[in-house]
Amino acid sequence: MTDATPALLAYLSRWLDESQGDRDAEAVLWGRVAKVSEGAGEAIAALIGATGHHPRTGTTHSHDELVDEFFDVAITAMTTAEPATVTT
Repeated sequence: MTDATPALLAYLSRWLDESQGDRDAEAVLWGRVAKVSEGAGEAIAALIGATGHHPRTGTTHSHDELVDEFFDVAITAMTTAEPATVTT
């Protein structure tokens, strides 16, 4: 991480919060944690699809799609860390 990373994550977190309206901070945090879990499931599905480990469907995802899912989970988790720090 660079010195700018915390500021960037705080900016992204505030940007996400703008769409939440007046939702309770704890509800927002639970929603973000759920998104991390959902994204992890999508990354697992992409890994299975990229490696062809599903006997019925074979290869269904590209390496680029797999990497995109990993980045999605990472960014979602990192933007979840900021409100978790503030609300605990």
